[in-house]
Amino acid sequence: MRVAWLTDAQAPYREPLFCELASRCDFHVHFLFAEEPERHFVYRAHSGYSSAVLPSVRIPLPRRIASRLDSYQAALRPGWTRRVLDAADVVVIPTWAQVASAWTMLRARRRGVPYVIFSESTLDSRQFDRGPIAWLRTRLFTRAGAVVVPGPSAREAALHTGVAPDRIVESVNSVDLEAFGTRPRELRAGRGAGPGAAHHRFVVVGQLIARKNVGTLLEAFAALDGAPTLDVAGDGVLRDELEAAARALGVADRVTFHGFLDEAGVVEVLARTQTLVLPSTEEVYGFTALEAQVAGLQVVVSARAGIAENLADTAGAWVVEPDVEGVRQGLEAARTAWTGWTEEIPAEAASPKRAADDVLAGALRAREH
Repeated sequence: MRVAWLTDAQAPYREPLFCELASRCDFHVHFLFAEEPERHFVYRAHSGYSSAVLPSVRIPLPRRIASRLDSYQAALRPGWTRRVLDAADVVVIPTWAQVASAWTMLRARRRGVPYVIFSESTLDSRQFDRGPIAWLRTRLFTRAGAVVVPGPSAREAALHTGVAPDRIVESVNSVDLEAFGTRPRELRAGRGAGPGAAHHRFVVVGQLIARKNVGTLLEAFAALDGAPTLDVAGDGVLRDELEAAARALGVADRVTFHGFLDEAGVVEVLARTQTLVLPSTEEVYGFTALEAQVAGLQVVVSARAGIAENLADTAGAWVVEPDVEGVRQGLEAARTAWTGWTEEIPAEAASPKRAADDVLAGALRAREH
């Protein structure tokens, strides 16, 4: 089966899944952009799967709409949509709210090529509940041969959109189990449980932008007694403002702003910290929490994150409201509960093999539909 994956930019966290799919079928990834500067994604050929950047044209949008979308918008140059479809038996698309992706899905219907939507979107992360964009979402989702979702929150959103239950495949998101599972344990070998509650080490990983809510985390962190520390891995437009906030709160000596770190740098930080915090006011999924879990850390996660429902009743995880008091309570609970890093790697919750199984099951369901 020839499977094409059409997406915006080359995100490193998707690559374990891409490599697994490439080992199972004739698989090719089409990227719309060679780079995404905000998240430091830059295209480079990968030996584990076939890929290329498609010729596309950036589409300017009204500021009101552009500010509510996480990605740039693009249209494929003439003839390229047909080339993508002619070379595939099934197209998998994770970014439906993208002009090139939406157009490809509409054209796929006409050309008799089934498509699968890989949807992480939840009802909480939904930007448009009415109007033409909401109408388009319903049209695309209800005509998809299958919709693959990485958890119950995304499943609920797909059902709300009108997707038939038998066309939804509930799966997991996946991470590099070697990088985030094995490597942190190698780095921390012999360290024991780490520091006690008074000197607990927290970490947040992500862009320093408004919805990531790091300012609220700083306020909650400053309210803790003792001498815990906080690592901030990431960069963004709010960095100077957040560094000033740390100074004003009197915690600058216990907060380290690392700037952007590549995957290896993030793994090194995870190996020496105890609890990752994801305090976002809006988060479609929350890969950093999944990576931290695989690395053996505790996690404190905003109730507004798509991964939150996956973590319900999970040991070492706290789901909190993304306000100062909610986050503070999560931080306090996590450091009080700390007994040591988890040695067992929770592979099933983040398995590229499981995710590939489900994507291919969705592809087969789409071909039969």
